[in-house]
Amino acid sequence: MIITYFRSSSYNCHDMCNMAYFNEYVLGWRGPANIKADKGTIVHKVLEVMALAKKAKQEGKKAIEDNICGLIPVVGYDINTIVEKVFAYYSKSTDHNWSEKDFKDCKNWTWKALQWNDGQFDPRRQEIVDAEPHFDVEITEPWAIYNYKIDDKELSGFLRLKGTIDLITKVDDNTYEICDWKSGRRLNWATGEEKTHAKLRNDPQLRLYHYAAHKLYNVNQILVTIFYINDGGPFTVCFEQKDLNITLDMIKNKFETIKNDLKPMKNRSWKCSKLCHQGKSTFKGTHIKPIVECRDRQVCDKGEIMTKCEQVALEIERKGIDRVTAEYAAPGHDIAFYKNPGEI
Repeated sequence: MIITYFRSSSYNCHDMCNMAYFNEYVLGWRGPANIKADKGTIVHKVLEVMALAKKAKQEGKKAIEDNICGLIPVVGYDINTIVEKVFAYYSKSTDHNWSEKDFKDCKNWTWKALQWNDGQFDPRRQEIVDAEPHFDVEITEPWAIYNYKIDDKELSGFLRLKGTIDLITKVDDNTYEICDWKSGRRLNWATGEEKTHAKLRNDPQLRLYHYAAHKLYNVNQILVTIFYINDGGPFTVCFEQKDLNITLDMIKNKFETIKNDLKPMKNRSWKCSKLCHQGKSTFKGTHIKPIVECRDRQVCDKGEIMTKCEQVALEIERKGIDRVTAEYAAPGHDIAFYKNPGEI
């Protein structure tokens, strides 16, 4: 299977289902965000604007210009007005049936994050290093080299780590803190288990963020706080330089597992039809001809159009993974491209 980069969501997607990973990250058939995810994006955006305003204040500026909220003074702005503007933008830019309750949720979640423990994580009270920085870190280890061929196209290079960090603040000269906001439940969706503090220490997202931040900022100690706004509040893990090799081993093992997989397996469960876009949609209406199920005792009944997941699995059986990778790619998909979360 082709893999050129990791982001935390791709790593977690492979943990949940190998076939879903292949469809989404190799073939590029990504599903739309649901309304709960977009509500979380709205809260993220409000907190990002506040952090950027504080950073501008630290730099002696009077205002910032935001693509959604317009001109924002670094002090004296109204938070609820920012929520209203961001909510209006996303509600007009997406196809969900937005309601007054959704707006109230976004406002309430924002204030829950700001007011926790008397404002401990309020961006206005912190020294901001960066807000929503994108990272693209190359791993120049011998094991991280890849070389693929898709039809006549050569694809080679080193594995990269890509992503976006919500917020980075300065604790002292040797310590930075990453804060990642979560509006959903504190669950490992691959296993259904609750993410305890002990489990979060080996969470791929936290470890990838630590590795990337170390490369970007070169500080000795990095705290990574994952803040579950609606499910337990903040959980903080302290990472040091000695953790980097453990993280690299974790990345190496997952990279080699994916790269050597020629027949991704489907992890069949209730999540296929409830959570996974690949199990809820078909190729009807795309450039790929849908296949109608003609076998007995399959997930789809005879005469039904196969889901994307089932059809791709069948085609890999018939043609092999290389042929399917070439023929089934989504229009305009670049296998090495990373789309930032929250982009419309």
